[in-house]
Amino acid sequence: MRIGLLRCDEVGGDRAERFGGYLDLYSNLLRAVDPNVAITDYDVVNGELPADPGEQDGWLISGSRASVYDDEPWLADLLDLLVRLDAERAPTVGICFGHQALAQALGGEVTMAEGGWGIGIHQAQVDDPSEWMLPEREQFGIAYSHKDQVTALPDGATVIATSDHCPIAAFTIGDHVLGIQGHPEFTTEFAADVYQSRTGLFPDKVLDDAMRSLEGVIDSSDVAAWMLGFLRGS
Repeated sequence: MRIGLLRCDEVGGDRAERFGGYLDLYSNLLRAVDPNVAITDYDVVNGELPADPGEQDGWLISGSRASVYDDEPWLADLLDLLVRLDAERAPTVGICFGHQALAQALGGEVTMAEGGWGIGIHQAQVDDPSEWMLPEREQFGIAYSHKDQVTALPDGATVIATSDHCPIAAFTIGDHVLGIQGHPEFTTEFAADVYQSRTGLFPDKVLDDAMRSLEGVIDSSDVAAWMLGFLRGS
């Protein structure tokens, strides 16, 4: 399967040297489920966009330190592309910022979360299971790192998972758009490094709770299987 990674940022600091960049993180995540997945990198911030929605079998939108409502030329180009992907019913999965960008581009709303930063492993309840969600789970825990949330869905969207901190933890539109607020590509070691590097952003209790949550089980491999199942099923 050929997947185009619409990369909207790069791993900060020296983290890329120690853990790999976003292309490495997503490749490791998905190839652990299917070694035959081939991922092509598109550096969206520097203007690398696909010429045609059909040039890959599916699309994956990465996270970013940007907000979808920022005034940046590359963001406008990305949102225009997502409208086109939707119109062509190109299979597309958005992660964190990518989840928010899909909602924003297709008529929803993204704002700063009332509860502040969401970090750590959070459990999300599966409210609307689908046949591509194999293995079956009633809930799943992955790492989060976000200050914005989807607060209104586009027309025709369905919430498929919710959490206490994030009421729209995942959504779909038809059989071709999937948004996931959390970061299945984050390992617990990577997440810990990210959180500890941003200690000034978080209240002490939020950071302490997040670091403690990393001692629990993470379900990234199951979510990766869902992502591939969705992209193939579409």
